[in-house]
Amino acid sequence: MTSKILIITDGKKSSIDSIYQYLTEHGYEVLVAYDAINGFNAARNKKPDLILINAVLSGSNGYQICSLLKFDIKYEDIVVVILSDGDGPKYRQLADNSGADGILVKPIDINELMGIVRSVNLKV
Repeated sequence: MTSKILIITDGKKSSIDSIYQYLTEHGYEVLVAYDAINGFNAARNKKPDLILINAVLSGSNGYQICSLLKFDIKYEDIVVVILSDGDGPKYRQLADNSGADGILVKPIDINELMGIVRSVNLKV
């Protein structure tokens, strides 16, 4: 069974095009939500293996959505990685406090992303 990856982004399709294309070309099922509410609902309904979520979203933020998922026993096993515009201790602390499994700083390095995908043992 192919692993599912959910990308929750800020509504700008172009911001995730290269990630989406790379992951689908490598055999992963990739779902995309373009705001916090649709992303949260997709996470709960589709229960992906990995969620890549923008830190900044319309209607909420990635840290809040991550917390809602990671602190719910039904969804705590989903691996969640925050996609952040900033780097440094403040952003890493926000990710840790939200229960995130990791943080990637934009622009996303595909090799770093694939390292996370491999570490989660996602199946193609």
